[in-house]
Amino acid sequence: KNELEGTIGGELGQLRDLEDLFLFGNNFSGVLPDDVGNLANLYNLYINDNKFRGKLPSTIGDLTKLRGASLFNNTFEGRIPDSIGNLKDVIALYLDENKFTGQIPTTMGDMTSLIDLRLRINNLSGSIPTELGKLNNLETIYLDTNPKISGPIPVELSNLKKLSELHMYEMDLNGPLPKELALLEGLIYLYLDNNELTGQIPEDWGQMGNLEQLFLTGNNLNGPLPETIRGLKSLEMLRAADNELSGPIPTDLGKLTKLEYVYLEDNNFSGEVPPELAELTKLKTMHLHNSRLSGNMPPEICDLKDQFSLIELTADCKEVICDCCACDN
Repeated sequence: KNELEGTIGGELGQLRDLEDLFLFGNNFSGVLPDDVGNLANLYNLYINDNKFRGKLPSTIGDLTKLRGASLFNNTFEGRIPDSIGNLKDVIALYLDENKFTGQIPTTMGDMTSLIDLRLRINNLSGSIPTELGKLNNLETIYLDTNPKISGPIPVELSNLKKLSELHMYEMDLNGPLPKELALLEGLIYLYLDNNELTGQIPEDWGQMGNLEQLFLTGNNLNGPLPETIRGLKSLEMLRAADNELSGPIPTDLGKLTKLEYVYLEDNNFSGEVPPELAELTKLKTMHLHNSRLSGNMPPEICDLKDQFSLIELTADCKEVICDCCACDN
């Protein structure tokens, strides 16, 4: 990280024995020359946090020894070249925070060493290629904040048994939540908020016992919050607000004793707030407003504010009698 500036010329391609190129955190600008493909011995290409622009040259696919490719936070544009699939030894590919357009190349399914894939904050479009389901070493996927990526969540992603983080929020995904994602037993973070997803939350998802954060806010999900949610023993944050969920809040939600944040507002839940939620002694925030709940807020839940860590509790106080709530009406 310095304040170096200027452009990179074709002379770069003459450094045929170069193994590591670290230029990140400077003010380099201009295009990445086609001659970059001549760096046949390059292992690491880190040019993130600069002002590079233009198309990513297809010759990048000639860097077959590459292990790490970090190009995030530039202004690269155009399509990601299909030749990217030639980089079969790359373990980390960071193309996020650019202006890439077009579809995610299906050839990425050939990058079988990939552990960390980041394409977030671009202008990518089309559907998520099913070929990503072949990347058996993937641990993290960041596709979020590409509002033109549409279509269903590929069932093939359930093949990624090492996956711990799946970031697919602020996109245009539609269709149901695949029950097969329950096979991702090592998943810790699942972010699917602000899409157009429909249908019910699969009961099978209760098998994801390592899940710590589940974000489903801002979709078109309906039906109940499944009783099988009791299986999410590691859950710390549940965000399912702004959907069309209905039925009673399951009493077994109170068995998730690691929960700290619960956001269920702007739904169609009905019935009374179950007193079993008072078992959530680590709870800091719970939003229940803009729903159809009624009755009395159990005093045991109000006691969480006095005796434990609960700071923020919201409800519709015209329907739910509550002395300790922040009222939304």
